[in-house]
Amino acid sequence: MSKPLYEKEYLEMVESLPQFEEYTYWKNLQDRKILLNTDINESVVERAIIQIINWNEEDYKKQTVERTPIKIYIYSNGGDVIAGLGLIAAIKNSVTEVQTICLGLAASMGALILISGHKRIIYKNSTVLLHDGSLSVSSSRSKAKQTMAFYDSLEKRLKDFIVDNTKIDSDLYDKKCDEEWYLFGDECLELGIVDKVIGWLSWCYATIIEDFTIRNWRNTYD
Repeated sequence: MSKPLYEKEYLEMVESLPQFEEYTYWKNLQDRKILLNTDINESVVERAIIQIINWNEEDYKKQTVERTPIKIYIYSNGGDVIAGLGLIAAIKNSVTEVQTICLGLAASMGALILISGHKRIIYKNSTVLLHDGSLSVSSSRSKAKQTMAFYDSLEKRLKDFIVDNTKIDSDLYDKKCDEEWYLFGDECLELGIVDKVIGWLSWCYATIIEDFTIRNWRNTYD
């Protein structure tokens, strides 16, 4: 009988290890970085909201300028609007600064989360998609009417959010809301969807300087 290629104990150890995505997510949390690289759903949003709340509690006695910013990296096709609005509320209510960074694509609810940041950053050739989403209703006639009325109200709230947090005015929104409105990073800057467009080298340089500054500050005051 041939000897097994791997020992049983080794295989059990490998199976107990976290998935790469989970490990990467956990590792980045140590630096206050949240990865939104999947569809927006209740589970993803819950984890992000809990972290924002926890970090604000950790920073409770610190002045705003002394707090280490929270960074949310977005590469998402969008997803659950109701869940996403919960995350937007957590970002907006965070005393600790929340920076939102679009890595490649921020579509639909992903775009709204990008817009919600206290500082909003994007790469020049990253893409943002704004649209009115999709809806299907399967119910009784009266309940379907109630559902449609709710989503009409929700659409109004989403419009107000975009108009209030960008340079997109009501007329432009109404003109574009029925379209698949794709925008590159530099176009997003012109419309006030983001505050800054960056290149890869400038981002690396800024990150190195920021890390050095934070560590130097901690060494000075610890």
